[in-house]
Amino acid sequence: MSARIRSRRARLVPSMAGLAALSLLAVACAPAGGDSGGGSDGGGDDQGGATEFTFLTTVENPQIRDELTRLSENQCAAENEALPLVVDTIPQADVNQRVSVLASQDALPVMFVSPTSESKVGGDMYESGALLELEETLTDLGVWEDVLPAAASTVNAIYGDMVSLPFQYNIEGFWYNKQIFADNGLEVPTTWAEFTEAAAALDAAGVQPLTASGAQGWTITRYISTYLARANGVDALAQVTDGSASFTDPDYLIAAQELATLGEAGYFGQGIVSRDMDTVTAEFFGGTAAMMYNGSWVLSNVYDEEQNTIGVDNIGFFPFPEVEGGAGSIDDYPANTGTVTAVSASLYNDKVGAWLACIAENYGSSLLENQGAISGFVQNTEVDGVEPLVAEITERMVDAQDAVIWLEGPFDQRFGDAAGLSAGSLVDGGISPEDYMAQIQDAVDAAQ
Repeated sequence: MSARIRSRRARLVPSMAGLAALSLLAVACAPAGGDSGGGSDGGGDDQGGATEFTFLTTVENPQIRDELTRLSENQCAAENEALPLVVDTIPQADVNQRVSVLASQDALPVMFVSPTSESKVGGDMYESGALLELEETLTDLGVWEDVLPAAASTVNAIYGDMVSLPFQYNIEGFWYNKQIFADNGLEVPTTWAEFTEAAAALDAAGVQPLTASGAQGWTITRYISTYLARANGVDALAQVTDGSASFTDPDYLIAAQELATLGEAGYFGQGIVSRDMDTVTAEFFGGTAAMMYNGSWVLSNVYDEEQNTIGVDNIGFFPFPEVEGGAGSIDDYPANTGTVTAVSASLYNDKVGAWLACIAENYGSSLLENQGAISGFVQNTEVDGVEPLVAEITERMVDAQDAVIWLEGPFDQRFGDAAGLSAGSLVDGGISPEDYMAQIQDAVDAAQ
C-alpha cells in the first residue's frame, strides 16, 4: 500500500536559503488528515493511538515526504500495511499558526513540523506534554544507536530535549578552492593564526580570500559563535544564557574584533553589506573568492555544473580552525537539524513505534541512495557510487561528537535581528566590535 499525499496549496518557493536559517523558522502545519483544516483522521484507535501514520510537512520541502513514501513501499512496507502513511502539506508560512491551533484542539497528527520556540523546553507545546520524548522512545525500541551522536547533541543543544527526528543534518565550515590554494602554495589551515596568514597571502597575491553575505547575516555571525566555541568551549553561548558570561567580556569581545580585523583588511571584498547569497555562491563557484563559510547543504551546488564552473575536483572543505590555547575542539562542528519534526505523544502506540524503528534503521541509507543527501540517521546499508566529497562530509558527521550552536540559536528574535542586521556593518567598519557586542548583549538582557 503506497502513501497517500495531500497538498493544501501548491505554492512552491525557491530553494531554501540555508538550513541553518530554516532552523530559526517557526514552522506550523495544518491538520494531518482533516479535510477542512481540522483534526487528524489518523488519530484515535480504541486506546487513543493512531490509526494512520499521518505526517504533516511543508510544501516547500519534499525531501522527507518523498523518502518516507519510498520507505512505505519498500523497507517499511509491513509497517505501512499496519499503519498507512498519509502525508499532508501546507505552506511553510502557515506553520506557526496552524500547528498552534491544532495543538489547542488536540488535533495534532502523528508526526509534524513544529514551531521552534514552542517545541523548546519552556515552550507551550513542550511543557504541555504534546511532544514525544524521542531518545527514551528510540532507546526502548532498540534503535537509538541509529541516530548520529552529533545529530542528537545538536537537537538537545538547540531545544533542550530530544524533541525532533533528525531527518536533516548539516555541518558547517569553510569550502575552499583547491586550485587557488595550490597556486599560492597554501596548506589547509588548522589554527586561526594559519587561517589569517592564508587570507593575508591570498590578498597579497591579488585573490579575494573570503566571501560572505551581509544580506544574510548568519554567514557572518557564524564566525563569532564558532570562534567563541573554539576559544571558550562548546558551551560558550550557554554561559551567556545562564548569565555567567557576557558578550562584552574581553574573552568574548575578541571574537568580534577578530572578525572586524578580517573585514578591515579587505579580505571579504567590496559591498559585503548588501551582498546576497546568490552573489556569494557565484563568487565562490565562479573562482572569484578562495573561501566561503557555508553548510553541507551546499553540496547540491558543488555537483551542479551550471553553478560550479571551477569543477568538483577543485572544491574542498575544512572545519573552522582551532583557536590556539582555546578550550574548544576543531572536531566540534556548527550543525543544525533543520525544521523541528516532532511526534505526538498522545497518538503513540506500538504501530507508531514500529514505523519510528523502521525509519531510524533505513532512512539514512535510503536518503543518500535516492537523493544524495545526508541526514542525522546512521547509514546502515552501504550505498555505492557516493561522490568522494559527500563521503568525506558524511565521515566528518559520523565522527563528530558535540555541536556548536549558532549565535542566534539560544536567543529570541530580537537578538537575531540585532546580530544579523548589523553583521555586515561589523565587517565593513560601520559598527565597532565593542558596539556590536554591546548591542547583542542588550538584546539578551532585554529578554530576561
